[in-house]
Amino acid sequence: MNKLLKNIIFGFLIGMCVLIPGLSGGTTALLLGIYSDIIKATDELFIDFKSNSIYLSTICFGAVIGFFVCSYPIKYILDNFFLEFSYFVIGVIIGGIPVFFSGVKNFEKKYILFILCGIIITLLTDMTASIEFAGTENPVTFIVVCLLSAIALILPGISLTYILMAFGYYERIITALHNFDLLFVFKFGALTLISIFAFTKLLNRAYKKYPVSINMMILGMVLASLKQIFVRFPTTTEIIQCAALFAGGIFVSAFFGLLKKGAD
Repeated sequence: MNKLLKNIIFGFLIGMCVLIPGLSGGTTALLLGIYSDIIKATDELFIDFKSNSIYLSTICFGAVIGFFVCSYPIKYILDNFFLEFSYFVIGVIIGGIPVFFSGVKNFEKKYILFILCGIIITLLTDMTASIEFAGTENPVTFIVVCLLSAIALILPGISLTYILMAFGYYERIITALHNFDLLFVFKFGALTLISIFAFTKLLNRAYKKYPVSINMMILGMVLASLKQIFVRFPTTTEIIQCAALFAGGIFVSAFFGLLKKGAD
């Protein structure tokens, strides 16, 4: 029961962070130390169905609760205190960088190439998300957004919220959830879920063969995500609040590290 409760709490944090531009659920899972576990359980779901389904369902249950409970508070904060909050998110990301180097005994030169590769992937995704499509009801747009949403949910550094906002789907999904538009939610969720399973299989196999290289690529994605968050430098009157929230973000990353140790 204690383990199930921890998984629900972890899921809650992931669901909450999915709502924050620049801070993806994948990044949160990495900071919590459960990213590779989620990828492995998703890929090997039917190999050990009972164990993996329980694990994933508790994470998903917590994520759904976190998403619903935090959707309006997060939206209020973003609408009214976006600059200050952006520095908090940057602090969380910067504070989580050491996680990527845990277990790395010797840093090889090739890892720099993987970091650069991760940066390029994120920047290309940003460019794709900036393409103008014919509205949220266009089927091509719908498929593209579902595919990109699956990638954003799996790969840290690519924010789901950023993808949805860029394509005009953020308000559409929030409204659908609020109005219980179950048909739209089901179509979006089903296509995204299918894409997740397909992509996860590839990622899990890569993780098994090249764990450090994959982590370095993901680090590049996370670093590139800072571009999505940074608004501007604070003015003289804003610097104290921004600095305090930046330090608070680093503290949250340290807290995530403690949760990770507690889970272990």
